[in-house]
Amino acid sequence: MKNRKEKIKNVAIVFLSILLVLTFFSNTIMNRSLVEVSTQMIYGDSITSKVRGSGSVVAGDTYSVSIKESRKIATINVKKGQNVEQGTVLFTLDESESDELLTAQESLLSATRDYELAVLESGITPQERVAIESGADVSLSEKQESLNEAKAAIDAAKENLETLTAEKSALDSTAPDTTAETNAYAQAQRELADAEVDKTNKDLIYQEAQARYNALSSSTQTSVDKNESQMDASKLASAKEEMDNAYEAYMDAVQTYNELNAVATQAAKDLEDAKDTTEITAESGELAAKIEIANRVLETATNDYSELSKKYSSQISLYMQYNAIVKAQEKVEKLKQNASELEVTAPITGQVVDILYTAGQTTTPQETIMSIQPENKAYTLQFSVTANQAKRVKVGDAAEIMYNYYGHDVSAKVTDIHRDPNNRDNSVIVCELS
Repeated sequence: MKNRKEKIKNVAIVFLSILLVLTFFSNTIMNRSLVEVSTQMIYGDSITSKVRGSGSVVAGDTYSVSIKESRKIATINVKKGQNVEQGTVLFTLDESESDELLTAQESLLSATRDYELAVLESGITPQERVAIESGADVSLSEKQESLNEAKAAIDAAKENLETLTAEKSALDSTAPDTTAETNAYAQAQRELADAEVDKTNKDLIYQEAQARYNALSSSTQTSVDKNESQMDASKLASAKEEMDNAYEAYMDAVQTYNELNAVATQAAKDLEDAKDTTEITAESGELAAKIEIANRVLETATNDYSELSKKYSSQISLYMQYNAIVKAQEKVEKLKQNASELEVTAPITGQVVDILYTAGQTTTPQETIMSIQPENKAYTLQFSVTANQAKRVKVGDAAEIMYNYYGHDVSAKVTDIHRDPNNRDNSVIVCELS
């Protein structure tokens, strides 16, 4: 392979030298020579035209050999300039574990510990844990349906409370006028219930954002690829901002709830103060008892909704943490498999043109260790001609190597003709040498 390259190089040099000499003679000596006229018999034959040009012979792209981890090189098995077949052992790696594998193992241990602690704190049953890990947990649609049913129960309890309150208000119309206080109390109760629902929803949103941030944070710490690490950092920052915004919204909802709770408490006190000691009727007393029960029903429905939201939020968080363990385990197994492969072989047949590492050095992930020139990779030569000259040539035409002193094993053909980017009046002819 090396001899063939040297032969082609020499042919190109001879080609350029002869072209310069011929150009000199054609432009100088021939212009000074006397015109000679002679006759010649005409014979039938085809008329051909030739386009001459010169350029630099360029080899095809080389193939870069690299590995994805930081591993210590034990031996280099080839030399620069050596021809290698596909599958030839280029170099061997040391049996020691890579830094990436050690980091991945630590990340797996940390993710497992965090998940186990979260399971214990959540209070879920072993059956629920197995369902989460196996993916058999209820779907998002089912969770939304359950939450909608719980919200409907709250709405029904609120409506019943409002109806009972209105009936009692009408019944007590003969009593001291407490309409304003009653309405204020009912309105305060409605707003308080709405605030409770809003607080619960904001808490669920915050929990989900926090789970996504924790999952991304764990994933970012295990990344070894620089570009991938930068991308994960961007996603982590976005998730952090989303989590912070969700937390701020939740705290605003908590503050609103506390303020409305104080308003409801004061409204209840104002209503009691507005009543006099007039004995209410038995029916009014029954309505008062029903209202008290309706309040408890509303409170229970609101609590049920809150507990259900927290449960689903906990399940989502646990699933994200368990999924982080699965990914960390897959990464460890993949790195272990790579660690067991100690021989790095040639991916193609060709010639070793560069070796950038020596035995004993530790590689950098994705960095070129060795370069190989592919076998039979085409060499090209291109030169610029006028547009009129280019019209005489077409793709596929054979190109002649003039004064080839090294035999006839080098051939060429036109593979491309395009406009010269450096001279709009010229065209570039590209020839492929083989």
